[in-house]
Amino acid sequence: MRQAPPEAAVEEGTEEEQEVEAQAEPQAPEMGASEDDQGIGARVTAVFTAAEKAGQHIVTLAREEADDILRQARAEADAYLREQKLQADKEVEQIFAEARRKAQAIEEDARMASRQVEDDARVRKDRLREEARLIEERIAWAKEGLAEVDERLQQVFLENEPLALQAENDS
Repeated sequence: MRQAPPEAAVEEGTEEEQEVEAQAEPQAPEMGASEDDQGIGARVTAVFTAAEKAGQHIVTLAREEADDILRQARAEADAYLREQKLQADKEVEQIFAEARRKAQAIEEDARMASRQVEDDARVRKDRLREEARLIEERIAWAKEGLAEVDERLQQVFLENEPLALQAENDS
């Protein structure tokens, strides 16, 4: 940033004014009052010109400084934005990592529950098979018992058949 103190701009104008005065001074002793008025007018014009140049210089310096401040602000804003993006990315990574950990824990719990359900189902299936086997044994035992009862009934019936025939004949 180029910056000159305002005094420098005024001094530049003063130098021009001094040049104008230097040119006007040698003529001053020889000239009359009307010529003095012209010298004063030239001096005033020189002062106005110097002030105008100083004003333009100050405006130029102000614009340059404003541009520098704007560039610096943009650079700082870009740096801040990058920093915020980095921080946001880190937070996102942390959130994803935490979500992954939770998902893995849930998945592991689900696997354990699934194994438990499978084990319970296997035990129940074995119990049902055992109960079915016992029922089949009871049915077989009942059949044997019924077969024995049937056999005894037939023996009793056969033993009592001649008596039944005699009773019919007797009647």
